[in-house]
Amino acid sequence: MKKTKLLASLLVFAATCMCVQAETFDTQILRATLPAFVDIKAETDIQTKTIDPATGNLDSGFLSVFTIQANDKVDLYLTAKADTEAGYDKAFFKKAGVVYVILTNTAKKPTTAALADIKTGSAVPANNPNAIAYPVTGVNIAGATTVEPQYNDGKNQYEFTVNPGVTTATTTISAAVDSTTYSFDDNAGTYEAYVTLTDTTT
Repeated sequence: MKKTKLLASLLVFAATCMCVQAETFDTQILRATLPAFVDIKAETDIQTKTIDPATGNLDSGFLSVFTIQANDKVDLYLTAKADTEAGYDKAFFKKAGVVYVILTNTAKKPTTAALADIKTGSAVPANNPNAIAYPVTGVNIAGATTVEPQYNDGKNQYEFTVNPGVTTATTTISAAVDSTTYSFDDNAGTYEAYVTLTDTTT
């Protein structure tokens, strides 16, 4: 009788040990890395307007539009530059609380002194030939925005932050000329400024 109970107990113990061994396992992790991504696209390459030679006003204002696609929070910087005899110079500047953008003559380039005169805030048209300024009336962000655009006076650029997703940044430039930057000293020709949106600050 005792031998039968002992044998039964051993069989149960052996079965239990076999079950524990059958439940052993290990885990493998499947891991993939998604790099940070940001894509900035200008919706138009060139916008062309006509300057009224009598007044300096544009026939209509500029709309500079960029689309941003990002998968993480990104700090962005909107800058502008214009060509001079000595190379490119910053084209955004602020006076009396208003930001302006300077367009320069592509064939008869102005001096850097001409742009410096405009940026003093008390420009004299005769001192800034072939450089003409127009006010920026707004930088509007639609989409995954976290921080609205702020103008950095020290760096002459707009700065803002976007969340992951798709965002559109639209800069509106008025057709009304800054009269202290326009006169008949401004030669006929094409006037340009280059507006850039980047995730790298200067």
